[in-house]
Amino acid sequence: MTAIFAMLLVTAFFGAPLGWSLRRDRNEARADAIRAEIRAAINSRLGGESVVSVLVVPSSPWRAGRIVLSAPSGYECLIEAAWRDVIHRAPAGYEVVTMSPASDGAHAVSGAGATLARAA
Repeated sequence: MTAIFAMLLVTAFFGAPLGWSLRRDRNEARADAIRAEIRAAINSRLGGESVVSVLVVPSSPWRAGRIVLSAPSGYECLIEAAWRDVIHRAPAGYEVVTMSPASDGAHAVSGAGATLARAA
């Protein structure tokens, strides 16, 4: 009885992480395939490569997958142009999200003669 319990414990100790890793790899491969399909749809709609970025976060048992589209400031119209194609190709269980750059200027210094405060 002890030998059977020990064998089950060792199998669970090595099998659970291996199974989790195989599942994660399969989800990431599916996310890569979805990203390629979405990217091809955007390129087809816009007539070539564009500055639209596509990030696909794979789904997990406790959250839906996510397709994130982003473009630099001033190029949001490219996302709007390809939006319908992305929605039609998004698989069930995936959210389509757009990200816009921060427009508050938190990382930009305005003015040519602006001085920065000393940090130390």
